[in-house]
Amino acid sequence: MMFATRQAKSATPAVVPISPAWFEATIHAAAGRDNWRLDDGRSARQAVSCLVMPQPGDRVLLVGMADGECFVLHVLARADGGRATLAVPGADAVSIQQAEVDIAATRSIALRAAGNVEVTAVQGVLSLNARQLFASAAESLVHTACTYVTQVEQFLLDARQFLRLHGEQAMITARQDAKIDAERISLG
Repeated sequence: MMFATRQAKSATPAVVPISPAWFEATIHAAAGRDNWRLDDGRSARQAVSCLVMPQPGDRVLLVGMADGECFVLHVLARADGGRATLAVPGADAVSIQQAEVDIAATRSIALRAAGNVEVTAVQGVLSLNARQLFASAAESLVHTACTYVTQVEQFLLDARQFLRLHGEQAMITARQDAKIDAERISLG
């Protein structure tokens, strides 16, 4: 390692490392979590500020520290296509804090979690707009609202075992026909 001697105000000279060395290399292979083997045989860790996870074949900018440790600072070039993964080395969670966040995709967006997913609009409106909307739940689907309005051309509701409609006041109207069909009908 190269060191420069700087005269301190005291009589004892201090040994100070010369500026870090910057260089570029190509990622050869993964060498563990957040560690990469370079094409020249050295290994490097992904810097916390390097959010794009390197992959084999990437051309990267690195910094070599005075203690011999090497960090991938930036992914400079990657073969066209493929997938980029954003990850923060050593972090258990990632948080984006901004007044406005806009995520746009020309094909699709997928949100996945092995646990919970929460979408909250504390004081605003939550809008879902789609050509087709599918909602499914393996166990329970609960809607709670002060006012619930649905406008559709056709509404089909099929309960395999039990259907209950209850309200302080209930009204069923039809423009043409209203039909009740059952083995037994109880009114009152």
